[in-house]
Amino acid sequence: MDQQYEDIDVRTKIDEYSSFINTTLRPQLESAVKAREDVERDIKEYESLQSKLCKMTRKKSESAEKVPMETLADLGHELVYSNAVVDDPGRIYVHVGMGFHVEMTIEEADAFVKKRIKYLENELMEHKTHRATTIAVHIEETLLVLQELGKEASMEQRENK
Repeated sequence: MDQQYEDIDVRTKIDEYSSFINTTLRPQLESAVKAREDVERDIKEYESLQSKLCKMTRKKSESAEKVPMETLADLGHELVYSNAVVDDPGRIYVHVGMGFHVEMTIEEADAFVKKRIKYLENELMEHKTHRATTIAVHIEETLLVLQELGKEASMEQRENK
């Protein structure tokens, strides 16, 4: 009779661990990976802005007077663009986070972007990568436990035959 309860207990544990992986750990991993990808996207956007700022600095140094600058403006998620003319390319608005944009000179924007990229790469990306790695390790460890439980259940079945 005890053997029957052990079989049921092992099967119950296998079901519990499987459920835990599918309902808790996998969604957490997907969320962590998406958060890391969002940081990677932000870094690329700031690097693109930094490249554009360098071009604007070169154009500004070539001309002593304020010359309007023609550019393409992203109207939404890099899907729709429009031609635009910037009357005073010496000042731009930079997204600083939380939906806020701040007007800055090219030099201020360049300094901000460098600091922002450094922060995103060295602190935020490191944190997001560590979180995703930790969850992946938890999944691997839980799968190992499942594998051992499966072996135990198989051995118990063989012994009962």
